[in-house]
Amino acid sequence: MIWITILLTLVLQLQPTITEEYTIGLLMSSENIQKSLLEKIVPYAISHFNANSTDVKLKLEQVTYNGSSLNELVMGSCKLVNKGAVAVISPDGSNTVAQAADVFSPLNIPIISLAATDPYIRRAHRDNVLLLSPSDTFQSRAILDLLGHFRWHEIAIIASDSNYGINGVHYLQQLITKRDEAKFVIKKINFFNAVPAPKLTNTLKSIKKSLARVIILNCEGQYSSVVLAEAYKMDLLAREYVWIVTDAITGNPQTLLPYGTRSDRYSGLIGIRFAIKKETKEFEMLSEEFEKMKWNDSMTHPLTPSLVMSYDAVQMAGRSLEMLAETDSIQQPDSSCSYDKPWQPWNNGDRYYDALKSSNYEGASGRWSFTDDGMVNHPGYEIVNLRSYGYDTPRFLEIGKWTEEKGLEIEDDSRIKFLGNAPVRPMGVANSLNAEHLKLGVTENPPFAARIPNCTGHSCWEGICPDVVKNLSTALNFTYEFVEPYDKEFGRFDPGTHTWNGLIGDMLSQRTDMVTMDLSVGVQRKQYIDFTVSFMDSGISLAIKGESGKSDIFFFMSPFGYSVWCMIAVVFMLMGIILNLISKISPYGSHGKKIHAMQVCKCEGCEERRLVKQQLKIKFKDHIQSECLVDRMVEDAEDETMTFYNSLWVAGAGLVGQGTAALPASPSGRFLLFIWWFFILLIISMYTANLTAFMTLDKIGITVSSAKDLLKQNQKKYEWGIIEGSFVESLLINNVDTDFKKLVDGAVKIKTVEEGNNRVHQGGFVFLDESPFLSYNLLGSCGIFQVGGEIQPFDYGFGLPKSSPYTELMNTQIIKYRELGFFDELWIKWDKTPADGCENNHEVGADEVLQMSTVQGIFLLLALGLVISFALILLETVMATAQDGYDDQHRTFWSKLVRRVKLKYEDFSTEWFVFSRPHKASANGDNYLKLDSLDKFASSEVKGGPNHGV
Repeated sequence: MIWITILLTLVLQLQPTITEEYTIGLLMSSENIQKSLLEKIVPYAISHFNANSTDVKLKLEQVTYNGSSLNELVMGSCKLVNKGAVAVISPDGSNTVAQAADVFSPLNIPIISLAATDPYIRRAHRDNVLLLSPSDTFQSRAILDLLGHFRWHEIAIIASDSNYGINGVHYLQQLITKRDEAKFVIKKINFFNAVPAPKLTNTLKSIKKSLARVIILNCEGQYSSVVLAEAYKMDLLAREYVWIVTDAITGNPQTLLPYGTRSDRYSGLIGIRFAIKKETKEFEMLSEEFEKMKWNDSMTHPLTPSLVMSYDAVQMAGRSLEMLAETDSIQQPDSSCSYDKPWQPWNNGDRYYDALKSSNYEGASGRWSFTDDGMVNHPGYEIVNLRSYGYDTPRFLEIGKWTEEKGLEIEDDSRIKFLGNAPVRPMGVANSLNAEHLKLGVTENPPFAARIPNCTGHSCWEGICPDVVKNLSTALNFTYEFVEPYDKEFGRFDPGTHTWNGLIGDMLSQRTDMVTMDLSVGVQRKQYIDFTVSFMDSGISLAIKGESGKSDIFFFMSPFGYSVWCMIAVVFMLMGIILNLISKISPYGSHGKKIHAMQVCKCEGCEERRLVKQQLKIKFKDHIQSECLVDRMVEDAEDETMTFYNSLWVAGAGLVGQGTAALPASPSGRFLLFIWWFFILLIISMYTANLTAFMTLDKIGITVSSAKDLLKQNQKKYEWGIIEGSFVESLLINNVDTDFKKLVDGAVKIKTVEEGNNRVHQGGFVFLDESPFLSYNLLGSCGIFQVGGEIQPFDYGFGLPKSSPYTELMNTQIIKYRELGFFDELWIKWDKTPADGCENNHEVGADEVLQMSTVQGIFLLLALGLVISFALILLETVMATAQDGYDDQHRTFWSKLVRRVKLKYEDFSTEWFVFSRPHKASANGDNYLKLDSLDKFASSEVKGGPNHGV
């Protein structure tokens, strides 16, 4: 039995092994730029796999179709189905892969894409697509990080209208929005028709006009040479520009150069290229074999990432079949595209696709892993820089890398060469207009613009705005011609048709590129056009003719309103009372200090005074020492304490800026007097300034000092007018103050500035217009005045279309001119000199009567000073109490403070409201009171020690 078993084993081992052979399809467009190379690499990859596999063998079935024919694509796909392909490799773009997947996916046949980047390609039940190239979202992230690294914030994009071009632009825009990258500005996006042939003249002209200096080219490789050749002709590859090209171009650098084109004109391009790991043994082996192919066929093309991926795609397809064969037999597909039999999905197709996704194969490109959606996992890119010389094939050199985990990494910027082989990073923003020719809107409006007499042509203009344009054209490198609107209007909006006329209408209809006039900046205009920064400030003013003045005997009362005069009188009386009160309450006041001393002093004279005061109920000061009336008058004259009369005198003297001999002695009183003097200083200043304005207006006989005064006329002495449809009219109508709308309703509508000026000269008419025009047109006219200052301030700026590429450059230059005082010089230059020798018209400020609402802050300041003064009194009381002497009854601070309060109350009740009754002191008289009568009084008084403080 043993020998029989051994014999059977030997027979089985000697029997030949049955190896299953599977078909791998290569579906490729005849226009694919790497077609000839793929036809060498893919067969080599299959032969290499077969040489190393014993269980599974592969055979290649190649189908080439016309890339512009969908029918040929479908027929080619069906041919591969009929040939029994278990997997199809496609080197074409997303559109082709999606269309082919519509054939293969229902049959469960996997399609391995080398170049498709659309992350949504698996939609519409395309479940068996494996994407070796990263999706457009990753490349967009790498581009955005690259822009941020070099601080290039303004970009333009040129893209093909294919799925590849559109998706790249879409995801870049989406990332800028989602990542809150407001600092990035896409100045222009242009798509070009890739089929049948790109037409790029207009596309590149609009890119050049956008003034973008950083341009992203996102198209298939075969179109890049056409785009760059046309860009070179239009001087868009100068050193100031930056071009960033995407992976479809960097992966096929040989497409950049048509035959006979020098490669060095493109040297300095920056690109994004799918990263492959070149350190693997598989890559070294493939590189050696590729060099042999190039030598044999005299090829000059480099080994590109897509060629390496095609090799890896074959290896993955074969190894996944081996993995399935180890566990179970694999049934060959029995599918057909024939209409004669139903389409039968491949039973093992889903298992095979899952095996492909989980193969975790390390090939010539590095280690491959995929997500559940069939997209490459953790992709990376190389940041490359084109270096080329003469007519040699250009090469992209790696200067950095980008990974999903770490983002952008560029170790040394100095390794990079930019366009024109420049070593210095371009700024990425325009500093000129590239010699553009601009049509500029202008119309007659002195001094800002006026036609030159006896001159014909587009440049026959002079004034402030033409001078500004002349300087801008030199600084920003552009030529220009002036275009006047047919109706010679600035621009009026028609709400019925939602259109503009005049200068604004011409610009919106593209008859002009820009409005170079003193265009008033307003909300309604801002909705339709953009403005430069302001080059001059303006506002609405009133022009009026002066008349003979009328006398007013109470003119000196005019500066302040009735309420203000009443309040001044009230605070004057209040100040006198409070100064007197502080003198009595404060322990350092002239009254308080003296009375306290008399209350606590133990000398015989003071005790007599206290006894007399108590018995006769008189004040301390009424205890007179002399019978001589003259002596008593001298004593009274020397009394400079802050009595009520003296306090009123101090307050009243301050009202007219004078001082007095009697002044507060306490710090609290002096502080309050200082605040009172400061209050008076402010009141006098405001009174004097406003009185000057009233006297000026009274002299020239003008009774209107502001726009609102026109509405307050009892008898309509003045009419007023506004130019119909002007910006001034619009501004007043839209003001939140309804009085301004009433001004418009009651105004005479006039047609021109000249008409308004003439009516002002006739008298009895007020013209409301923009202040620069009133100043210019009325200058030198005797008796014409601007009154009321400016209302509704606004700015003048040049007008541009929305999102105009010229805005930033114009703004930068205008700001520079403002800092240099250039516009002030221009105003002086074009200012009209009086012809008749009379003085210039005056600009008269408003003489508005000051009411409490205007000056209430000053009174609040006075009230605050009053509060602080009383706070100081409390502090003074504490300090005086601490300095008081002490005896057996008053040893603590609290007991001394209580004593002071009681004595102050006694002072209040016996001194403040008692009428004077002089009493003569006599040692022998009848009114003399014996000292022994003081015992009762003394027993109730606080007795201080010999060092008793006052």
